[in-house]
Amino acid sequence: MTTAAQVLHAHLGHPERDDCAPVDGDPLCWVCASPMVRGIERKRWLGASFTGQNRVRYPDGEYVCEACVYFCARHSPVPGRPPKPGKKFGGNYRNYSHLYDGADSPPYVNASKGEKPLILAFLRRHHRGHWFAAIADSGQKHVLPWCPVNPPNARRGIVLFEEATVRLPVPNGAGWTIVGRMADLLTAGCTKDEIATARYTPRAWQLCGEGALRSFEEQHGERARGSAWFDLALWLAQRDEQAVAARIAAEKEAKKRGKTRRGAARKAAGRDRGPAAGAASSVPGGGGESAQALGPVAKQDDQRGAQVGDAGRVGDADVPGAAAAGAEQGRLPGIA
Repeated sequence: MTTAAQVLHAHLGHPERDDCAPVDGDPLCWVCASPMVRGIERKRWLGASFTGQNRVRYPDGEYVCEACVYFCARHSPVPGRPPKPGKKFGGNYRNYSHLYDGADSPPYVNASKGEKPLILAFLRRHHRGHWFAAIADSGQKHVLPWCPVNPPNARRGIVLFEEATVRLPVPNGAGWTIVGRMADLLTAGCTKDEIATARYTPRAWQLCGEGALRSFEEQHGERARGSAWFDLALWLAQRDEQAVAARIAAEKEAKKRGKTRRGAARKAAGRDRGPAAGAASSVPGGGGESAQALGPVAKQDDQRGAQVGDAGRVGDADVPGAAAAGAEQGRLPGIA
């Protein structure tokens, strides 16, 4: 069995590593379970930052093939991904998806997560040579050592999506419709989390329309959700950024017009209330005295009440002290 790692290693010219050497007996690789000519003892290699012990294909293996060692090494150069200015190393193989078709020219391309249209186009077309697609999502896990290799003209290929093996629909067949339907929902305003869980928010129902969401669920969501193929299709689906920008601009313009209409309505309502408010303000005055003018009158009333002897005693029940006492008597028991 030849693995994707060994196929790509051969395509790159069998680059050698100083820590690898020829091995006798064609032992199987501890990582990918493929026969090897050069490699390194597993015990020596485990000093590297390898975290896929639970994924190894041949647990009894004593060696790791040179291809796996090469692609798991941080400083192995990725074609077309040179170091950025001021950096020592370029791209890391685990950060990219790797696409290979032996009948293509060139046979190999790699793609970042920002180049999903390239990955989608490769996956859905017919492949004349032996081919593979090792698709990376998180960028934290190596995918090449475990990626299956498909025979030429395979009707339904199998690819590796992070750690999941995915059987693809027939090239350019109706099975790929789900990706386009997902892209339409994303463009209309759905999020990928909503599509993944079927928990659509009121905003999604409003933007996408009940018909579109229910149609998608009946044709695709209820049948495929939870499968590795559904996850890969959603990962590949991309919204139309130009259409989204136009929609957002239209929403902002509609919101702006709404604010303008509400402002005009408030101004109109204010003009309608203006005369009535003015008339009401003139009633209390009635040509009478101001607050300052009323002051002495109130004072005179106080003095006149104080000069009446017996009448003052009768009025004791109305003084503030009496009111406070009455309030105290009215309290409920147990409440301070």
